[in-house]
Amino acid sequence: MKVLVVEDDPFVREMAVAGLEDAGFEAFEAPGGGEALELLQAGIAVDALLTDIRMPGANGWEVARAFRKRFPDLPVVYVTGYAEQMQPVPGGIIISKPYRMTQVIGVLRTALV
Repeated sequence: MKVLVVEDDPFVREMAVAGLEDAGFEAFEAPGGGEALELLQAGIAVDALLTDIRMPGANGWEVARAFRKRFPDLPVVYVTGYAEQMQPVPGGIIISKPYRMTQVIGVLRTALV
C-alpha cells in the first residue's frame, strides 16, 4: 500500500516515512503542499494520504481536496499541532501532534481494508 506523507518539518516527515516503511507500507514524501500537488499533476497514484495541515504553499485541506478529485475514496489522515477550524474532506481523520506512529498505522490499516 502506497502512502504519501506531506509534512514540512523534516524530522517529523522522516519519522513518519520510516515508521510507515517499518510497518510494511510504501511511503512517498513531499516537503510541502505545493510539492504534493506537483506529484499529483505528475501522475502519482497512492492508496492513502498522511498530511500536515499548516504548511507553506498549499495547506493540507487544499492537498486533500485536490487528491480527492482524482481519487474520490482516498483515505486522508490529517496531523496537526494547531487547533484549527475543521475542514477535512469527508472521511478524513484528524490526529493531533505529537502523535504515535502506531496510532497512524492503525488508522491507515483500518481505512485501507
